[in-house]
Amino acid sequence: MPLSRIALPVAVGAVLALVPLARPGAVADDSYPASSASSAASAACKGARTCYVDVSVAQVWESPDKVRAVDAKALTNPVDIRGWFAAMAPDINLRRDVPGETQALYGGRVTVVDTMTKDGVFWDKVVVHGQPTPRNTGGYPGWVPDRQLTKLRKKAPAGTTAQRITSPTAWGYSSRQALAAEAHSRGATEYSFNTEFAVKPVAGAPFLMEARANDGTPVYFRRGDLAKVPASGVTGADVVAQARKFLGLEYLWSGTAGFGYDCSGLTSQVYSLLGITIPRDSQPQFDAGGGAAPAGSAQGERITSPADLRPGDVVGFGTSTTNVTHIGIYVGRNAQGEPMMINSPKTGEKVREEPLSNRPFVGATRFISP
Repeated sequence: MPLSRIALPVAVGAVLALVPLARPGAVADDSYPASSASSAASAACKGARTCYVDVSVAQVWESPDKVRAVDAKALTNPVDIRGWFAAMAPDINLRRDVPGETQALYGGRVTVVDTMTKDGVFWDKVVVHGQPTPRNTGGYPGWVPDRQLTKLRKKAPAGTTAQRITSPTAWGYSSRQALAAEAHSRGATEYSFNTEFAVKPVAGAPFLMEARANDGTPVYFRRGDLAKVPASGVTGADVVAQARKFLGLEYLWSGTAGFGYDCSGLTSQVYSLLGITIPRDSQPQFDAGGGAAPAGSAQGERITSPADLRPGDVVGFGTSTTNVTHIGIYVGRNAQGEPMMINSPKTGEKVREEPLSNRPFVGATRFISP
């Protein structure tokens, strides 16, 4: 990860005011009325303490004051993450200096700890659950536009089970017909790897799964895009297999979604999909191997020598064990006998497999027992 960034504060309220509010996956088939802008606004988090992410990916910002004009597409509901990436693409400095803390996936629970209004936009300061950090015992802190959250989270219907998206990203459709036609314009939303839904099979359609959005409306996925979180028996080979899905993906500072990861976002989300919660950031991931895991994180085992590494170990790099600035996933040795890792290197580069010797190795954390 970069060690320092510069962000320019820009008013974005005028841009946001022009964007209609709508919930992803909430445009339903003939059995369900379509959601209106006014109903989406009334379902926003405003005034509630416990809320849920209501866009495919919510960028969690350092401060509303640091948000830039180029970030406008990342602040709407529905959100346009790919449009945001495209807006930053011509200037590597815009991507390097994203004033983001982390990201939160659709349906994820957050606790609101403060609020403010900036340029006519209402913001919530939240802690994101499921992303352990020493910065806050409840979860990862940062700011999210209120319009990207909802206080609605309907109970999962009988007959459904919790499953997560296992593809890097997957399209959810508002109707079976839209999915069959791959009609992205008809209420479809692109969701990230590791996004959880309550799902059930669709009778007579073995290739379909019916999921439920926050407000209870149906969302349809291809069956192969989701799977249950393993209850046990996870291996290092499983970790490596999941990480390899992202080879070639662009780096994104603060990224924890299948649209773009930073180094520790990749490792933490791969482990999360497999049912193992580890810290969000590089140094805490390393420290979890030395008995200093933050609240909510799995404890790990410290590995000091590359000779003792096993596939799936989280390998750390930096100037010392107290200054770990990069993290990766050990995959084994190549044909030349070199120890190799998968990592998301830095802005302007893509997830790749490379030798550990390219960076100053300081140790590793093993989260999976043999």
